[in-house]
Amino acid sequence: MIRKRRLPAGSPKALVLVVAIIAATSIFPAVLLAEEPLVTNIFDSEDIINVFRDISAQTGVNILVEPSVQGWVTLELYDVPLEKALEMIVAPFGYAFVKVGDYYMVGMPDAKNPAFPLFTRTEVVRLKYAKAENASKMLSDFFKPYVKTGPEENILVITGPENVISRVMADVEKIDKAPPQVLLEALVVEVSSDTGKSLGADWRYEHKWGEPDTSVPGSGFVDFISGMWGMKYSVAGGLQAVMASMKTLIDSGNAEIHATPRVATLDGESAEIFLGRDRYFAISATTSEGTTTSTRLETIRTGISLKFTPRISETGEIMVKIEPEVSDAVEGSSGLPIVNRRKVATTVRVRDGETIVIGGLNLKSQYESKTKVPVLGDLPILGIFFSSTKNVSTETEVLIFITPTIIPSE
Repeated sequence: MIRKRRLPAGSPKALVLVVAIIAATSIFPAVLLAEEPLVTNIFDSEDIINVFRDISAQTGVNILVEPSVQGWVTLELYDVPLEKALEMIVAPFGYAFVKVGDYYMVGMPDAKNPAFPLFTRTEVVRLKYAKAENASKMLSDFFKPYVKTGPEENILVITGPENVISRVMADVEKIDKAPPQVLLEALVVEVSSDTGKSLGADWRYEHKWGEPDTSVPGSGFVDFISGMWGMKYSVAGGLQAVMASMKTLIDSGNAEIHATPRVATLDGESAEIFLGRDRYFAISATTSEGTTTSTRLETIRTGISLKFTPRISETGEIMVKIEPEVSDAVEGSSGLPIVNRRKVATTVRVRDGETIVIGGLNLKSQYESKTKVPVLGDLPILGIFFSSTKNVSTETEVLIFITPTIIPSE
């Protein structure tokens, strides 16, 4: 029997209108139609409690409704399976239903609701690539109360109604993708300060796409860290082309390659390369009474440090945050070490496989040079008259060439 009711005069006007005409025979299998009761009814601004009462009477299935459930329903149903009809009724209000034995219960899937466990289930999702904490932060604010994280196991624990679990799992699947990787190749070259200034003058150019390039071997355009030069430079062929162009300087002794390190890192993650040594200085301390003196070794790391953080853009370009540092330590007049540090921090944008150049990082060193007359300089006491000792200071410039390359996904 089809019944049609209207909202009594003076009742609230807030309505949820859902009009659905479903041809059940064309959508649901015949087996399902035989097992699940069908609902046919028309509700016009009907109290939701009366709606469930009418459906229960028509299907012969008990439907228990929590006291918090309220609202008005406008809906047309024609041969709709029972659970589909319940889903259409509760969805606009955020309610949920669950089958318990031979009856259904309808209520709000709120954690404060004593019946919350009846309307929900728990699903554990183990993430392969993304961090659980980061993935949970990316979810919609609506779903966050249903999700807990297990950082140590890198899992998400989802507790909620079926529709919430399905949606969260679908969103997590989109988030948990293998991040791309970037290979960072570095070439560290030490040249004399005069050679560095000469290179700075020779390489000060800017080439634009579509224009002939005859000034230096290379092509393209890349923003580049100036240091003290203020250049823009790009070399086709990466570090191999750079090494070929500097072969003359290396052969003549005006340049020395310190290292060619390579390191791979995930998109957005930092990587660090250190080329140097740990130096130890003896530090003496005397108590205020002047009776006890203690000595400890202080470690100071000096050399060349490179820190990279690449991020791949949607266009395939690579944004690289680069933080190089050159440091050296000498013993001061008081016996305490003096550490000199030169740092540059910047972010540049390059195309895949292009080379970034960092210059203007000076490296100073001091050493003792001793010369003597053969044989005579080795004589006890008299040898000092046939030998000389002097302190020599040298200043060189460190050039750093960095080539980021996107590693293809398998």
